[in-house]
Amino acid sequence: MKRTCFFTAALTALLLPACVLIDFTRLKNEPVDFVSEVKPILEARCLECHHSRYVFAGLNLETKTLAMKGGRSGPVIVAGAPHKSLIYKVLLLGHDNPIAMPPSPDPLSREEEQAIHDWILQGAKWPDGVRLVPPQDWKKSRS
Repeated sequence: MKRTCFFTAALTALLLPACVLIDFTRLKNEPVDFVSEVKPILEARCLECHHSRYVFAGLNLETKTLAMKGGRSGPVIVAGAPHKSLIYKVLLLGHDNPIAMPPSPDPLSREEEQAIHDWILQGAKWPDGVRLVPPQDWKKSRS
């Protein structure tokens, strides 16, 4: 009996942290909507440096064609493979890493990371004609 209790307690101690990491906010098959979920993240957190007037690292994320082309490091979005997609991998780096993104000390939230991950996993669908607007142009385009 004591062994069973000890085993149960040990198993609970090992599994409980793993349960905390599971994201229950999105159902497994629930599609990510690019326009309402991904576009705002990319615009607010990536386009300050990766747009037509300031193409840092050769990467412009304003349009689907340019984003899928990638930058100096090659393609940054590999549809269906978030862990092969540089745009997702740099989000997971610690801020001591010089290539961690975004470069600000304020990292993306876990929900934002999950949205990018799931969007890429689901095929990185980007509707035709949808163009991202850099934060520098928000007042011009939204007024």
